[in-house]
Amino acid sequence: MRHDACIGTILPIRLKLRLMTASKQNTVLIVDDDGDVREALSEFLKGNGFRVYCAENGKAALDEIRKQRQPPKVILLDLAMPVMDGYAFLNRAREDRKIKNVPVIVITGNEPKGAPGATMVLTKPIRPERVLSLIQHLVQSAPR
Repeated sequence: MRHDACIGTILPIRLKLRLMTASKQNTVLIVDDDGDVREALSEFLKGNGFRVYCAENGKAALDEIRKQRQPPKVILLDLAMPVMDGYAFLNRAREDRKIKNVPVIVITGNEPKGAPGATMVLTKPIRPERVLSLIQHLVQSAPR
C-alpha cells in the first residue's frame, strides 16, 4: 500500500477528531422551562460534540453559571419562564462581567416584543440544524 494513500485517509479523520475535541471545550447553556425542549436540544448538541448544561429559568441559569469555572460559549434562552423570565435574565446577564459578552440566542414560542441584549431571536418551532449552524458560527467567530 502506498504511504500517501494512507495519509489521504488518515488526515481527514485526524482533523475531524481535532474538531470534535475542540468543540468538547465549547459549552452551551440551555435555559428553558420546558423539560422536553431542554432534553431534545441537549441531546442533539451533545451528539454534535458540545458540552451542555441546562437550567429551567433565568435564576437557575445565573446560579449554574456561578458554579462553572468558565462561562458558556453560547446561551440558548427562552423568554417566557416562571421565577425569572428571559427578559430579566438578559438584563442581569448584560451587567455580569462573567457573561456580558456571551452570545445569547433567544428561542421563543411567542413573537417577541424585542429582546434587548440578545444576539439573535428565533421563533419556535426551530430546526435543530439551524441552531447548530448558528452556534458553530458564534463559537468560531468568538475572540479566543
